[in-house]
Amino acid sequence: MKFIVSLFFLLFVVFYSSNAQNKSIKQEKLVRFELQSSELIGDSGDQISSPDYHSKVYWFPVNVPSTVLTGLVANRVYPDPYSGMNNMLIPDASDEFNKTYNLEQYSHIPNVGNPWKKPYWYRTSFKVPETDNGRHFQLIF
Repeated sequence: MKFIVSLFFLLFVVFYSSNAQNKSIKQEKLVRFELQSSELIGDSGDQISSPDYHSKVYWFPVNVPSTVLTGLVANRVYPDPYSGMNNMLIPDASDEFNKTYNLEQYSHIPNVGNPWKKPYWYRTSFKVPETDNGRHFQLIF
């Protein structure tokens, strides 16, 4: 009998705490982002994360989920790699492969033969209504 009461109490606590958490946490789905290579962005993460941030470099609009290459293809920086031999118009992550097949010439970053060596930034913003100030958010990408 003690086991059943303990189990019931445990289930009640788990159910109650999960419901209480769900009421205090607001989910926010984020889809639209901006994308750019850290090769071209010299600003720090703190600067880029600022709501007042303005870059001198163009950021590509992308919808997530998206890989960097998918985002660049969507912005027509590179052709669709699944069509014909278009994959041979996109630099590889391997410098040796790029040199062998002269793919460095297709890099979208000036004077950088391998555009994949440095990480890329994804950036977005969203507004918090005044009625939600102080509330916790679960961001869904």
